[in-house]
Amino acid sequence: MKDQSNALATAGDGTSSIQQTSEDRRLAREAHHELQILGMNRTNLLLVGTAGAIRIVLGMLWLDLHEPILRWQPGQRLELPPAGRAATLILHDVNELTDDDQHNVLRWLNETAGRIRVVSTSAVPLWPRVESGAFNDVLYYRLNTVCLGMAA
Repeated sequence: MKDQSNALATAGDGTSSIQQTSEDRRLAREAHHELQILGMNRTNLLLVGTAGAIRIVLGMLWLDLHEPILRWQPGQRLELPPAGRAATLILHDVNELTDDDQHNVLRWLNETAGRIRVVSTSAVPLWPRVESGAFNDVLYYRLNTVCLGMAA
């Protein structure tokens, strides 16, 4: 069985000191409810909001994620799941991906056959980065199958 507490401990900015406010919990409940209505338990997700709200939603989603579950955070080397098997890739602060890593994730998404899911998080909207050319537009659309904005 997956360890939900481990997911929570490394979610958001990777620290356990993220303060979760009642507003974060309200936003996370609304986002999770929206996912249930849409029936999006196998879809790529882009979560945009506070670290606290994102952490709560990731905890709610944890049991629906395919193993192996690989996580990337800024400053880490990007390791992608093997092609052709069920997996989940969690990209924390996806807006911090380098150009090379953006290319590698897009190539992996195009080559992978099987049940894969990418859950991306960002504290800032990605669209302005797409418009400025700092974020790959094709990758943005692949990651943004469902975007849950959790801003107050």
